[in-house]
Amino acid sequence: MVPRTTKPGRSFIGAWAYYGHDKRDAAQIERGEGQHTAERVEWHHVENLAGIEDARAAFGLMIDTARLSRRCEKPVYAFSLAWHPEQQPERAEMIEAGRAALQVLGMEDYQAVFVAHNDTAHRHVHVIVNRVHPVTGKAANNYRDQEKLQAWALAYEREHGKVFCRAREFNAVARQMAQKRPDRPAPGRYVDNTVAECWRRSDGGRGFQSALEARGWGLARGDRKAAVLMAVAPNGRAFAVLRELNQGLPQGQKITNAAFDQRTADLKLDALPNVAQVQAALRAAGSRKAQEPERTEPQAPLSAREKFRAVGAALARQATAQREAEHRERFEDWAARERQRLFSRQLEARDVLHLAHERTRELWANREGESFDRRRREASAEMRAIEERQAQTGLKGWVYRVSGQAETEREELDVLRVRKHDLTREQNTAWEAMEAPLRAEAAALKARQEVELQQLEQRLAERWEQSWSRARDRVNENTRAPKPKPERKAEQQSHGRGGRSRSRDYD
Repeated sequence: MVPRTTKPGRSFIGAWAYYGHDKRDAAQIERGEGQHTAERVEWHHVENLAGIEDARAAFGLMIDTARLSRRCEKPVYAFSLAWHPEQQPERAEMIEAGRAALQVLGMEDYQAVFVAHNDTAHRHVHVIVNRVHPVTGKAANNYRDQEKLQAWALAYEREHGKVFCRAREFNAVARQMAQKRPDRPAPGRYVDNTVAECWRRSDGGRGFQSALEARGWGLARGDRKAAVLMAVAPNGRAFAVLRELNQGLPQGQKITNAAFDQRTADLKLDALPNVAQVQAALRAAGSRKAQEPERTEPQAPLSAREKFRAVGAALARQATAQREAEHRERFEDWAARERQRLFSRQLEARDVLHLAHERTRELWANREGESFDRRRREASAEMRAIEERQAQTGLKGWVYRVSGQAETEREELDVLRVRKHDLTREQNTAWEAMEAPLRAEAAALKARQEVELQQLEQRLAERWEQSWSRARDRVNENTRAPKPKPERKAEQQSHGRGGRSRSRDYD
C-alpha cells in the first residue's frame, strides 16, 4: 500500500469537482469548463456526517461545519491509499483501511468522504476530510502526516503477509538504527558557532554585543518583531539569536525566553538599529577596508610631536564617537515615540475596519444567511416526513406503496436533496460575493499601512542624517582653534631726524 498526502486546501466545492468527477481534457481546461461526468468514480462512502449517504449533501454539511472555525483558512484535507496491482481489496476492506488511516492521523471523529476511482490498474481510494471538528470546532494538526501513514502502511503490509514496498521497509530500519546510535551527531546550527561562542564568553547583553562586533558581526532589533534580537553576519545574513542558540540543543537544555530576556536586560532594544541599518553599516565598513591602500614600506618611528598629534586625534575620535552615541540614543528615543504613534493610529484604523466588517457579516447572516437556513430547514422537514412515510409498515405501508405515492415521493425526495445542496452552494456563492470586497478593503488598508511605515523609516533616516550633521558642525565650530594674528610684513623704525632708517620684510 502506498499512502499519499496533499496540502490542505480552501474549497470543498473544488475538491468535490475534482474527486467526484472525471478529469478534464486540455480543451475543457483551456475553455474553463467543468466536468460533469463521473465514469471513473466507482463508489462513495460517508463518515461521521449524521447519517447522510449522499456525497454532495455531505460536502454541503462539511462546508457548514468548517464555518465553526474562523481561524482555519484551509479546512480541506485529502489523502489517498493505493494498493499493489496484485492486491484486489473489496469495498469493505478499503473502507476499513481508510478508517484505520484516519485513526492513525487522530481524525477518526472528523467528517470524511471516501471516493474510490477505477481509472488505474491498482485499486485506490481518496479520503477527503474536514479538518474542523464537528463538535469542538477546532482544526486538526496534520504535522508529520506522511511519516505516520508510511509507518502504518508498513505495518499493514506486514500484517497481510507480504511487503510490496521494500524501500519503505529499508528506510524504517535505517531510521530506527540511527536513533539507537550513541555517537549520532547533534543537528548542526544554521551557520557557524560564532553566535554560541560569543554568548558563552559574555555575561550580559552589552558584552554579547561587543563580542559580536569584535568578530565583525552586528546586533540589531527585528524588523517584524522589534523585541527579537537579530545577529547580522559580515555577509549580511541575519539570524534570530535565541533560535540560533537553541538550534541543535536537547529539549531540556534550551534557553527559555524569560532567561534570555533577563540576561539581555542591559540592552536597550529601542536604541538598537534595525537589520537593514546594520547591513548597510557592515557593507560600508567592508568597502572602506577594501579601499584602504596596503602599506608595504617600513614606516619611520614617530617623533614626539607626531605622537602627541596621534594621541590628540584618538581622543578627538573617541569624544566624537561618544557624542554620536549619546545623540543616537536621544534620537532613537524620539524615533521610538514616532513609531509608537504610527502603530497606534494603524491599530485603531484596523480595529475600526474589523468592527465594520463584523457588522457587515452580522447583517448578512441575519438577512441572507437566515433565509438560506430557513429554506434548508423546510427542505429537511419535508425529507424527514417522506422518509417516515416510506418507513411505514403494515396495512398503511402497503397502501402507501401500492397507490404509487411511494414512487412519486421517492423522486420528490431526490429533488429535495438536490435543492438542499443547491441552497448550500448558493449560500456559499453569496457569502464569497459579500466577503470579496471586505478582503479587498482589508488588503488595501494593509498595503497603505506598509507604505506609511516605509515612509516613516525613510523620514527617520533622513532626519538622523540632518540632525547628526548639524550636531557635528556645532561641535567642530566650538573646538576650532582661533585664527593666528597676521604678522607685520614691513616694519620701519626711524631713529631721529637724519637718522638711518631700517626696513624688515616677513615672508
